[in-house]
Amino acid sequence: MRDELLTIGRFARLCRRSVKQPRHYDETGLLTPVRVDAVTGYRSYAPEQARDALTIALLRDMDLRLAVIARARSAEPESRAEIPRAERGLRPRAPARAACLAGPAQAPQDEPRTRLIIGVEETTA
Repeated sequence: MRDELLTIGRFARLCRRSVKQPRHYDETGLLTPVRVDAVTGYRSYAPEQARDALTIALLRDMDLRLAVIARARSAEPESRAEIPRAERGLRPRAPARAACLAGPAQAPQDEPRTRLIIGVEETTA
């Protein structure tokens, strides 16, 4: 990529994230933009920062708290991977997240199933 700075919108698209996420990462001190315009407050990012943004997003997708991610990012490279591993071992997976990862729930075979088709309920046995 070229060495030009990216607007927050282009940066978010590059990382496949919403604009809110880089803003939140900046507000929490996880990912500071290269430049913030003093008049408008617009944030500008370097293309190289996409790796950091994607790493943060991946760790968030693993249900790690931002404080843990910040600690891992500031740790020495040798021990950096141990922090998220230890945290994941301590925290139970959120029930909704675990259910989502487990796949669709199976309905018992002896119960009738109801489905909604264009506003009309239909029961099948």
